[in-house]
Amino acid sequence: MNIARFLRNDRVQWGIIEGEEVRALQGSVFGSPSPGRVLCSLSEVRLLAPIDTRTNKVVAAAANYGEPDGRDGPGIFLKQPGTVVAHNEPIVYPRICRSVIHEAELGIVIGRSARRVSASDALDYVFGYTCVNDVSASEMTTSDVGRGTSMRVKHFDTFCPIGPWITTGLDGDNLRIQCRVNGETHVDGSTGGMVWGVAELISWMSEVMTLNPGDIIPGGCPGVGEINVGDSVEVELEGIGVLRNPVVADF
Repeated sequence: MNIARFLRNDRVQWGIIEGEEVRALQGSVFGSPSPGRVLCSLSEVRLLAPIDTRTNKVVAAAANYGEPDGRDGPGIFLKQPGTVVAHNEPIVYPRICRSVIHEAELGIVIGRSARRVSASDALDYVFGYTCVNDVSASEMTTSDVGRGTSMRVKHFDTFCPIGPWITTGLDGDNLRIQCRVNGETHVDGSTGGMVWGVAELISWMSEVMTLNPGDIIPGGCPGVGEINVGDSVEVELEGIGVLRNPVVADF
């Protein structure tokens, strides 16, 4: 089931996407939603990021592909609310940046309040999955050394496209993940390459903070690549769909 947040008739709504139709969502979004009557066609709505940043957060995993190197879990960082944009909305290339990269990631959507959850129980707290592009200003990973806990590299506005919707009923630990720039494949991997899988990520992060229904955990990326003004960037997750964003110049 594909559950979308969208704008229709100047009103923000949640609904269920079935093919090219948008159906009303019966019940609560993070309860047991079911499809109701047909509202309109998909072309008649503007898809929004499937998260309300006024009430929910994006808690990302750092360095979750490759080797654990003796670590017992990934790094954790938050993407500030202004980073979040939707499918088809632009990524703004900051005027002070020299190198901006894409990071195609699985977004784990939390469905129940989670605090100190064991890995064995953690999948019970998953609502569904979405596509995330954890855009980064790569040169700042070195230029910001010595500036304390600076995360400028991750926090520019528009640096976290999410969408196009939330898909339920998938195995998040076994999905193909791709990133294309202008139709050319830059990354072709699998969420099976995550060092810490979905359950371990939820357990690890819930030891630090309470995860609320609607929070999203990007699980790390299998590879990166440069993006530039004028590019079209696509993140595709098997079973979910394609998150597409143009890259535009800063003002």
